[in-house]
Amino acid sequence: MKNENVRKVIMGADPNGMTLKNFIRDHLREEGYDVTDVDPEEPVLYQDAAKAVATAVQSGVYDRGIAICGTGMGVSIICNKHRGIYAALCESVYQARRSKTINNTNVLCMGGFIIGNVMGLEMANAWLEAEHLKGISSKEAEACGKEFNELVEFEKSVYSK
Repeated sequence: MKNENVRKVIMGADPNGMTLKNFIRDHLREEGYDVTDVDPEEPVLYQDAAKAVATAVQSGVYDRGIAICGTGMGVSIICNKHRGIYAALCESVYQARRSKTINNTNVLCMGGFIIGNVMGLEMANAWLEAEHLKGISSKEAEACGKEFNELVEFEKSVYSK
């Protein structure tokens, strides 16, 4: 079921993630998402794909982003260097869903060497459908919300220096 709060998604990949990215992108478009591809014709370096996705989400123009490289590690490291970006490297549907529900991630990172096309699509759908603090107990939601707010405040102090 499509999350109506998520309309615009940006995606990018290096050569090792192109097949997975293209598969997910095409299906998300069929499902009605407005998907922008940062590298539709020629693959770019993982750091360039990650930077493009992170800065686009950071700008507020896009609701969420998906970044893919060979293992997912490189794009997740680069994305998390950007203020206000909370990227999670995921390898299962459960991790993808929980990364949004618990950690309020706004970028999903995957590895093209690790994740098959169908699994990647299932992960993307679960993550896009999930909402922060929804579907968990009120006690868990209170704790996770507090932790996320503390993370945002910590980030402000780090970036103000």
